[in-house]
Amino acid sequence: MAASAFKCGFGGFHSVRSARLELTVPRRQELVDVWADLADAEARFRLGWGEDGPVVDRDETDPMVIADTGAEFVGRDPQTGVAVASVGFGRAGNGFMEVGGLVHPAFRRFGFGREALDLVCAFAHQHFGIVELRARCETDNEASRRWLASAGFLPLEGISMHTLPDGRSMATIQWRRLDPTARRRCKQPFTPAE
Repeated sequence: MAASAFKCGFGGFHSVRSARLELTVPRRQELVDVWADLADAEARFRLGWGEDGPVVDRDETDPMVIADTGAEFVGRDPQTGVAVASVGFGRAGNGFMEVGGLVHPAFRRFGFGREALDLVCAFAHQHFGIVELRARCETDNEASRRWLASAGFLPLEGISMHTLPDGRSMATIQWRRLDPTARRRCKQPFTPAE
């Protein structure tokens, strides 16, 4: 994807568009609402969110969900505005930028998750200049394994344990995607440390 395809503006606004999706950095309350729409029982279980979804601190200023520690993107159908996916990356405890996301149940198995992940990875590498992205998924989560592999992530050796927000511990596979051509082009103050 050409770096010129990425748009960034005041206050953390970022967007990119493909044939079927428009990804933008949302404001916090929009992201919470989108997550509520996207997360069915299976997604909430896999993400460790519990029945009510993720616990998110309310912020009266309703900022864009982008900072030095990561960014979230919401993928919408450009014709209807319907939220199809949410994919983001953030600094994990291991120091790496970790990618994760979810797709609306009605849009699963049609390639929307892959498309959204490809766009976010391109943004991370070619706009924010992040050379290495990491991800993790449960060892038995075939859908996530296919999703990551289809977007160029390679599994790392070994199994590690990960504790979810609901306190459940799970065996995970770590994944890595490298782009040695990564270069920062963003003019915003987002400056992730490598």
